[in-house]
Amino acid sequence: MEQVLPVPAVFSSEFLLKGVAAPFLTAFATILLSSRLFSGRRGMAAAGFAIAQALGAGWLLWGQDVWLPSRNLHWVPWCAVGGALLGPVLVAGGLARFERWLLAAFAALATAALLVPTWPDLWPSRTVSMMSFTAALTVLARGVDGVGRRNPPRLVSLSMAATALVAAMLIAACVSLKLGESALVTAAALAGSAAAVLIRPDETAVRGLALPYALAVGGWCYVCAIELPSPTPPLVALLFVPLAPLMLALVAAGPLANRSLTTRWIAGLLLVAGYLVGVGAWAWTSTETSDDEYGYSMSYNAD
Repeated sequence: MEQVLPVPAVFSSEFLLKGVAAPFLTAFATILLSSRLFSGRRGMAAAGFAIAQALGAGWLLWGQDVWLPSRNLHWVPWCAVGGALLGPVLVAGGLARFERWLLAAFAALATAALLVPTWPDLWPSRTVSMMSFTAALTVLARGVDGVGRRNPPRLVSLSMAATALVAAMLIAACVSLKLGESALVTAAALAGSAAAVLIRPDETAVRGLALPYALAVGGWCYVCAIELPSPTPPLVALLFVPLAPLMLALVAAGPLANRSLTTRWIAGLLLVAGYLVGVGAWAWTSTETSDDEYGYSMSYNAD
């Protein structure tokens, strides 16, 4: 008989401390401290994010009997940590463009293998879903890295954090409060990273966050988009949320590229915000009212 282990109340004070404040402060403090202690900061933002994500997920699971993920959506935080370990490698010097794409594709394929479910009625089939999800994550990671090279680090980090926050809010509003709470842990870790970058901006540090951002936010949006109870169709709009930082490519190209830094900042924030509002409205209007069958999806089950 399946036993659902107890979990903290949704958005309780305990969660706000362990799942929001702790990841935020951990990422913030780790990045600032390491940037002062070490001269090279290429991997500092990714390291701070990884520690914060692991801490947040670990505290939420504290006291439970089963720690190994038993469902596809349980793997998202750990895919984010793995991406943070590999992310700085992608921006290291000496790698050819093809090698960067290959490493990103490898990480995306490993993530897809863990997150795409083995449901017999999955549509498209698992093979097709894995191929398309791998391609999407690879393009997203490389695209965010590209805008990180062409835009102010502070602007890019804020865009990633804001997108993760909006994704968590949409998941909570349209899919499940508990799943939204879980995605908020990732958003808090990214927000702490962005706050540290605001104080000590570094282009390579921000670029090191591109891969974990893609695997984490892209992963949450994918697993939550398909988790709606049958016969409700997947929430397709949710899949487009992680693309928001790519709007910054419009700031780095064309007429805006020659404008002042303040103008580029304002334009970039407006583009990202406008995109998120549009996709959020699409997701909200596409949502069908249903019971929150996945309210305890992140709790681990024991036989």
